[in-house]
Amino acid sequence: MTDTKSGEQSIRQAARQAAVAAQARRRARTAERDKGLDAAALTLIVTLAERDALERRAGAAIRAMLAEGLTLPDVVTWTDGETTLKEATRLAELDQDGAGS
Repeated sequence: MTDTKSGEQSIRQAARQAAVAAQARRRARTAERDKGLDAAALTLIVTLAERDALERRAGAAIRAMLAEGLTLPDVVTWTDGETTLKEATRLAELDQDGAGS
């Protein structure tokens, strides 16, 4: 009977060790994934801020062209179609601080 208890404890201990090892591997994979996601999120946040700043600059340039008497279709023509009327309108309406009008 002692051998049976001893065998059961041994099986239980081995199963527990295997479970702990599996949990450790899962935690390591999760930590590695989280590290990658943190880096990607940081890149995204920085890139979006840079994009917003560039859009404000583009809007200011469009407003300067409008102040010179051009129309939005003229702006599209002056940029040789590098922007659309819809986008030029959106950019021109951006506030200097980055919020929409």
